[in-house]
Amino acid sequence: MKHSLTIALKSQSIAVERFLRVVRHRGFDLTHFQLNMDDGHYNVAMTVDSDKPIHLLTSQLNKLVDVKEITLQNLQQQAV
Repeated sequence: MKHSLTIALKSQSIAVERFLRVVRHRGFDLTHFQLNMDDGHYNVAMTVDSDKPIHLLTSQLNKLVDVKEITLQNLQQQAV
């Protein structure tokens, strides 16, 4: 299942590294990634793909001190 996430992060390069490490460790494939800086913080727009429930990723990302906000949108389900 593909999911589109928009995340606001602190504007530190280590914040992006931590964030991407969590995505990788949770077993989600990153299919799209866009990083912009706005008003002193990073805005990340990304699409992930996995058979795992998305809440496994979003709950871990919310625990990161660098993450300010997460917006989630369900894109499509994979055909079985």
